[in-house]
Amino acid sequence: MWSAIKWFLRTLGRVLNAIRMLIINLIFLAVLVSFVLLFTAKDEKPRLPDSAALSLTITGSILEQDDPVSPRRLAQKWLAGDTTPPPMTLGQIKEALDRARNDDRIQALVLRLQNMTESSLTRLDEIGEAIEGFKTSGKPVYAIGDYYTQSQYYLAAHADEILLNPAGAVTIQGMGVYRLHYKSAFERFNITPHVFRVGTYKSFVEPYLRDDMSEESREDTLRWLNQLWQHYQDNIVTLRGIPADHISPDKEQLLSRFRAAGGDPARYALEQGLVDRLASRTEMLETVAEQVGWDSQANQYMGVELPTYLSRSERRRHSAPAVGLITASGAIMSGEAGSNTINDEYISQLVEEARLDADIQALVLRIDSPGGSAFAAEQIRTALLQFKDSGKPLVVSMGGTAASGGYWIAADADRIYAAPTTLTGSIGVFGLFLTFEEAFEKLGLNTDGVGTTDFVGAGLTTGLPEHTKELIQLGVEHTYDRFVSLVADGRGLSPEQVERAAQGHVWTGTDARELGLVDELGYLDDALAGAAELAGLPEFRVKPVRLQPSTKEMLLEQLLLDSGNTLTGLVQSALPAALRPAGEQLGRELSALARFDDVKGQYVLCVECQEF
Repeated sequence: MWSAIKWFLRTLGRVLNAIRMLIINLIFLAVLVSFVLLFTAKDEKPRLPDSAALSLTITGSILEQDDPVSPRRLAQKWLAGDTTPPPMTLGQIKEALDRARNDDRIQALVLRLQNMTESSLTRLDEIGEAIEGFKTSGKPVYAIGDYYTQSQYYLAAHADEILLNPAGAVTIQGMGVYRLHYKSAFERFNITPHVFRVGTYKSFVEPYLRDDMSEESREDTLRWLNQLWQHYQDNIVTLRGIPADHISPDKEQLLSRFRAAGGDPARYALEQGLVDRLASRTEMLETVAEQVGWDSQANQYMGVELPTYLSRSERRRHSAPAVGLITASGAIMSGEAGSNTINDEYISQLVEEARLDADIQALVLRIDSPGGSAFAAEQIRTALLQFKDSGKPLVVSMGGTAASGGYWIAADADRIYAAPTTLTGSIGVFGLFLTFEEAFEKLGLNTDGVGTTDFVGAGLTTGLPEHTKELIQLGVEHTYDRFVSLVADGRGLSPEQVERAAQGHVWTGTDARELGLVDELGYLDDALAGAAELAGLPEFRVKPVRLQPSTKEMLLEQLLLDSGNTLTGLVQSALPAALRPAGEQLGRELSALARFDDVKGQYVLCVECQEF
């Protein structure tokens, strides 16, 4: 018996050692191949065709910035076998369209948007401006697709010709904010929510206290939703030259026209002027080929994808003084810098890098954030104040959202630019704790013990005593007062003026300008030009501020081609297509809860802004 056990253990040891050696050899081989490829790659890049269409194929979301390199996430992606290319950034798209405008080899632009997810109007407007800039060259722009969702169509409307599959559709529904409410569920499962807030319109905590939306929240949300929806319609009316009720008909108009089209969504879209022509996939490719020629090898029009074009075309170089650019996109939090998050330590290091860089004469901070941790936001603000002490101008460019904590870090800028459709403000603070003492009691589980003060023992299984609740509420009120004070100081407003704009109100960029929360309406390019003006630079170049990655991180990036992962993406990919809309909503709720990492449990977050 003992000999059998020894034989088993020896055999197991040999197997484990063999597996270990195999893994080591595979890693060594991967590293060796990577180095061979790196050092034997030719400097000459493959030549672009003399006549081609630039294909803007957007898959997934449009990012404000590249995700920071994370070896752990790189490894997770590799182990999961995820080989999908990373999403494109707004900057990459704009740069490629700017280069292609004056490139004689590029004869047309093709928008292929079928796999693009919904995006903020602000981001889409910036790409739309770049498309319009491309069109000044006189080169045609085509949009081809089997169907168009609301965001996809908003970009497609910039095309000279929109082609739709005869079996497809254009889906324009409108805009809304719908959230799960937990009050009855908490009561059923004996979960006790402890909410602390300042701000009548700070509606994030409502789902934990109610089963429906409050009238105050409904009024505030509908106000800015109507403004965004009006902007959407006005832009399509201008681009397509069709009446507004063809874009957003009432239910009677829609049903009447849909019946007249025989219930055919593609025919309906054509008759309403939403598209120019119905065409099969082959006919779409042939239409573009008439302009640029046919690629028999690829069996489609002669074309080049945008990432390939960027890698093969020359960037314009000049030696003018630099305006630094830092992009802060996602929820504000401490901890490891990850996908779609603003890590306070990482951003602070970037700001310090810009402060010490003698080449950078001014800094633009691009913010696209609904907020998050009050503590993390204050750390970033402190770093920005230190940058301002250097005498260099600080300008903020607001993306789709710069609300709550996003506004906290913006308030001290020398100049703030927001798009008309930016969501900002949401000046309010809340704290949220869930305890389970009643649920545990029903299960026959009771917590008991002793402590040296009145402030130990409170927690998940014991609840919060009144004196602890009062202490937390006082802290939340102090943070709110500080929020109002820093906005007043940064914007040159009185506390009373800030209070009128505060209380958790969400504002569009247009309204925020009237309230003094922002200085100018404009996009990133306007903010860069404004920063150069404040620095007295007649000419300038844009210098993205980045931290130098370690050798290990660069090697992992080469090997594994990171594109990041999100909780929403994980939930979505695990579900059948029919259930993915519900999965997306659940994923958003879980992602919001995962951001609760503030050291004091205080948050400056506008959750309803995140979808826009």
